[in-house]
Amino acid sequence: MTDKEIQIIGNLPFSGVEVFLAVAEHGSLRRAAKALGVQPPAVSYRLKALENRLGTALFIRTTRSVQLTDAGRALLARARPALGELGEALEDARSSGGARKGAVRVTLPYAAHQLTIAKKLAEFQRRYPDIELELSFNEAFEDIAAEGFHAGVRLGDQVHADMIAVRLSPPLKEVVFGAPSYFEHHGRPVTPEDLLEHNCIRYRYIASQRFAEWQFNAHRGITTVAVRGNLIVNSTTALVAAACDGVGMGWLFRPCIEDELASGALEAVLKDRSIERPGYFLYYPRSNARIEVLRVFIDFMRE
Repeated sequence: MTDKEIQIIGNLPFSGVEVFLAVAEHGSLRRAAKALGVQPPAVSYRLKALENRLGTALFIRTTRSVQLTDAGRALLARARPALGELGEALEDARSSGGARKGAVRVTLPYAAHQLTIAKKLAEFQRRYPDIELELSFNEAFEDIAAEGFHAGVRLGDQVHADMIAVRLSPPLKEVVFGAPSYFEHHGRPVTPEDLLEHNCIRYRYIASQRFAEWQFNAHRGITTVAVRGNLIVNSTTALVAAACDGVGMGWLFRPCIEDELASGALEAVLKDRSIERPGYFLYYPRSNARIEVLRVFIDFMRE
C-alpha cells in the first residue's frame, strides 16, 4: 500500500486498522506516524486500542524493531487488499463525481422534450460526446431517487417544493385548434361550452390513463369542459396529424403547433379564454447538486 493510499484510508472510520497497516508497511511507529500525518503517540494509542478490541497482540515491539505476530500476519493478509481496493473505489467515485463524462438519466413528458430539449440535443451531444444522456418519456410524476433518475422535467406547478427547480421554458399558453376544413363543415365554437357540440380529439395519459382536461378561464376562475369525440390518442404527434386532416378539434400547448398555425394548416379558437401554465422546469434533489455531468447538462439547457 502506498503512502497516498494510506492517507486515503486514514480518513476512514476503521478504528485503528489504517494505523495497523501503516505500521506494518513502514516497520516502525515513528515512520507510520509521519506517513499518516500524525504524532507518534497517536499511532501508539490507536494501535493499542485496536489490539485491546481484538484481544490479541498484532506486533512484537522492541527498542529496535516492530515485528508482526501470527495474528498480525493474518490480519495483514486480508486487510491490505481489502482496504486498498476500497481506497481505489473511493478515488474512482471522487473522480467520476467531478468528471464531465458519464451518464445522465432524465424523466420527462414528450411535450417537454419537444419544447425544451429536442432542438438542443444534437449540439449537446456534439459538445459533450462522453456524456450518455438517457431520456425516459413518462407524464406521471416519478420518484427520481427510487427510479434511478438524476433529474426530471415537469410543469412548474407539478414540482415538489423540496426539489431544486430550474426553468427551461417560458410560461405556456394552452390552445384549442382545428383545420380550416373542419371549421368550414362544423363551424367555430364561440364559448367553451360550444365544444360539447363538436368532435374533439381526446388525449389519454399513458401512465394514469386519465384524459387531458380541457380547461378555460371563466368569470369565477378555471372551468373544465368534458369534451367528447370519436378519436382518442396517447401521442401528441398523432393528435396534431389528425387535427390537420380535419378529423376534429385538438387541445395542446400553443408552441407545440406553432409551425402548423404559421402555415395555416391549423387555426386557433377560443383564444381569449385560454389559460397559461407555468412552463417546464428541470428539477432534481439537492443530493444530486454536486454531480458534475448533471450540472453540465443543466447549464447547457439554460443557455
